[in-house]
Amino acid sequence: METILGLLLIVGIAWLLLRARRGETSSKEPRARSELRDGIEQSVRRDYASRGEPRELRKTPRIVVGDHVPPSPSGEADEAWSPRTAQFEVAGEWYRSASLRELFRRHSNVSPSGSEIRLDAVLVPDPKNPFDPRAVAVFVDQLHVGYMERGDAKVYHRPIAALPRGELRVPSRQWLRADDQDTWARVTLSLPDSSQLECPNPRPSGCVVLPPGSTIQVTREEEHMPHLEQLLGRYGTEMTLAATLRSLTEVRPRSQVELVAVDIDGEQVGVLSKTQTENFLPLVRKAESSGRALVCRSTLRGNTLKADVALHAVKAHELTEAHLARVFDPT
Repeated sequence: METILGLLLIVGIAWLLLRARRGETSSKEPRARSELRDGIEQSVRRDYASRGEPRELRKTPRIVVGDHVPPSPSGEADEAWSPRTAQFEVAGEWYRSASLRELFRRHSNVSPSGSEIRLDAVLVPDPKNPFDPRAVAVFVDQLHVGYMERGDAKVYHRPIAALPRGELRVPSRQWLRADDQDTWARVTLSLPDSSQLECPNPRPSGCVVLPPGSTIQVTREEEHMPHLEQLLGRYGTEMTLAATLRSLTEVRPRSQVELVAVDIDGEQVGVLSKTQTENFLPLVRKAESSGRALVCRSTLRGNTLKADVALHAVKAHELTEAHLARVFDPT
């Protein structure tokens, strides 16, 4: 009897040890994934002012989808005018595991440890989508990686379709972690309010448009308040407008100074400081030498008592020769 009890005790202890080992093994992977997801969410919070709490990295099954195929980008997408952006999540990555893996094979790597890339996305309205006629497809490097979420697409579908080229190019962030079996991915878009996709005021024909860059304060707006009051009444505050930069020789009692004047809707609203004039005058001269106007983004804010104008543009020394060629000869 004692022998039987001893054997039962040994078997019981062995069973408990085996069960504990299995529990330890099964708990390792969820814990690792949880730490990974926490790291991604922290990265998103650090790099993006996302709306609300960002969602966790999503698992994308490796399946072939035979659903509706959206129209592909034409390669001639418009860029949003306003640089003031918010972050938007892409939906449906779980149907596009193959596209996401191919994207990372082209530009980074596909690894269990995960990697991040930042490539522009092109948003293409998809009115023939059988599930939602206001759907907006998201492409990165010509690969379909998902759709704008339904609520966001409801707001942005029509403004994007109304753009001259009917497509919108926006900054985007892609993250992927994958092994031989599973894929986890996430795509985030950066775009402005739907009312600020297009430039709201007229621009000179054939103008050169500078890419957005750092914010530069315009000076001496108080000398042009009557025109600024008209602009505030016409466009409201916090609107990103097109401003024209031109060379100006200002005659003073004992000298003359070359400055960069800032115009909005054909009338002056201020000048750049001496330091900022040095940063932009070479670009102004290059544009004027070819008979074209130099245009950049600007923000107008204020009231009838005081108004401020700030530019959002790259400086001359920040452009490489390749960038200069694209800015001044985009064709």
